[in-house]
Amino acid sequence: MSTGARLFRHLALAATLLFCGHAAAGVEADAVPVLLVASQEMTDSGFAGTVVAVAFPQDTGPMGVVLNRPSGLTLGALFGTDRPELAELADPIGLGGPVEPDGLLFLFRAPEHPVKALPVVTDIYLSGDGTIFEQIVARRDPADRRRFFAGHASWSEGQLDREIRRGMWHVLPMDAETLLAEPDPGLWRRLLLQATSPSARATGRAAVPLAVVAPSPP
Repeated sequence: MSTGARLFRHLALAATLLFCGHAAAGVEADAVPVLLVASQEMTDSGFAGTVVAVAFPQDTGPMGVVLNRPSGLTLGALFGTDRPELAELADPIGLGGPVEPDGLLFLFRAPEHPVKALPVVTDIYLSGDGTIFEQIVARRDPADRRRFFAGHASWSEGQLDREIRRGMWHVLPMDAETLLAEPDPGLWRRLLLQATSPSARATGRAAVPLAVVAPSPP
């Protein structure tokens, strides 16, 4: 069974979609969100070749969504049978990560910080709240203002710091355009080149200081 077929089976069997509560647990960030680019030394096959948008919610460990793994499904295909008013939604669903794969998270633009949404960059937020989802799909915003993901990635306290120190991840500044672009398997190679190119290293534009990801205790 293909990845897309498995995802459809997991989600479509539920009477209502199981929204992820993890993204709404801490609605303020403890550190600056970043992009993680898997290095060529990544040993976890689940994250090899990935780009992950990571935020640092209060009261939990780092969490984020994989940006470059399309599932082949759209919102319309997922919801259309039970909710005909959503059948025409062509928003692609990305494979956000191995945690709660039958839950849905979404990145979206909003003029103000919504309740139960985690700020990521400028006016872009991450949430798994069902009420926010209903508001987003009702607006029929263009696809470049929102993205949807099945599942997410998360780390326990200190785990991500150790992985970065072991060379498993390159850390880049958060980028709004990258966040809301359609899932693109070629994104990893482009950002890996950005993170490792001699010119980027020489100018200091590529990497984010590790202290941003793992702040020192006060």
